Amino acid sequence: MFQCQFCSNIFVTKKILNHHQLNVKYCLKIQKAKEDADAKTKTLLEALLEAKENERKELEAKEKKETEELILKEKANELTCQFCRKQFKTKYLLHNHQTHTKYCLKIQESQNSDEIISSLVTCKFCQKTFSNKNFSRHDAICKKKNQVLIEEISRMKIEKEKEISLIYKNYAESTAERAQATIVEIAKQPTYQKNSFRNIQNNLMISSLTPLDLSQARVDSIIDEKYTKNDFYEGQKGAAQVIHKYLSTDSDGKSQIVCTDTERGTFHHIDVNGEHVVDYKNVHLIERVHLPLKRKASKFASEECVKNPTAYKDIVMNESSISELETKPGLFNRTMAKLTGKNCVRPLSVKSSENIDLSITEDWLIENVKFLKIDHILRGPEGYADYALSYPLNYRLIEEEYLDPTFIKYKDITGDIIIDYGGKMLTKMIFDSVRERTYELIKSNKNVTFEYGSIDDSIFQEEFISIVMNNI
Repeated sequence: MFQCQFCSNIFVTKKILNHHQLNVKYCLKIQKAKEDADAKTKTLLEALLEAKENERKELEAKEKKETEELILKEKANELTCQFCRKQFKTKYLLHNHQTHTKYCLKIQESQNSDEIISSLVTCKFCQKTFSNKNFSRHDAICKKKNQVLIEEISRMKIEKEKEISLIYKNYAESTAERAQATIVEIAKQPTYQKNSFRNIQNNLMISSLTPLDLSQARVDSIIDEKYTKNDFYEGQKGAAQVIHKYLSTDSDGKSQIVCTDTERGTFHHIDVNGEHVVDYKNVHLIERVHLPLKRKASKFASEECVKNPTAYKDIVMNESSISELETKPGLFNRTMAKLTGKNCVRPLSVKSSENIDLSITEDWLIENVKFLKIDHILRGPEGYADYALSYPLNYRLIEEEYLDPTFIKYKDITGDIIIDYGGKMLTKMIFDSVRERTYELIKSNKNVTFEYGSIDDSIFQEEFISIVMNNI
């Protein structure tokens, strides 16, 4: 007996069963319905499997994305300065920033960073602290150290002059005739103090000065009362304007300081004892005003960081400008020269002359390359900035009264005014002009050790233009 698996009917032979399954309509209908049900079940099962596979892929993609985001976040944290929160592309740039950038070092010192404090070196002359890498550069240009050396040289010179004077005196007493002959010979030699019209005019200006009282009590009182936040935001320029207006001007509005040579920074005043003081580069004046200015600027900086956090960069820059007044008084002295040198024989500026070309061109930059010395190169970005401000850029940058020095203005070869944001175009022009001269000087001074990188390095150029813009 054989049973049909579709309709359950029983047949005698397998041949009859096969005939039944292939020809009987109701059995074929049952078979068709079963095939449709099986196909539907299979389709549902495949759809279910496909849905589960898509879900698995989406889950894997989500986990991969979260992992990549976590890795990127961790990498960004590794390349972010923990003190000033500035981000960098490589660990080398981050390390270089943390060990060289002044405002970041200042923040680290204020946060009592153990790593920074342990590596700071104090200058025994000016008592300022520096990192190991920056100390050697400071030691070479320390103003207090140089002043001590100058005083020592002056003392030795005076002693030597006394010895020579004593020799001549004894010599004159023993042989009057030879002494007289010596005096005659000396009188015949040319003198370097020519009684020219320029000297006469300068002497007249100096003799007409009224005594300048630079007692510390008076200086402190005037700066505490007259130095304002607006002056603070103008950096050294604002400080110079306050000093000139309230400290070095008499009751008639006449300046008590006169600048007779703006290029060399020669300032004159009469002290309270009636003595004529030649204050070269305002060393004596700055020594009196620096501490009260620094104290007041620090106070303004603390207040403004809380009230105006968006101007944090400008606040730190202006505070640093006042803090470094003794070692980098360039802008202060240039401002004082303009305020006190209006009657000098030597012209203060050629900007007023319309017939003189004041444009900054490649030819002009190349013409000034001869003034670049090995000393500029050894001082790194600061030395190159000193060269640029003293020679090719001197009196050629267009001055603006603004608080945020984010751009430089100058004229091109056609006389059009160029607004150079970040000073990038001018920086490229300057370093292109000095590149060959730099290599020649380095090649001819093989025994000299150079601590700084190539002038083509971006960090080197950023520090250079920062110094230039801070001293405009």
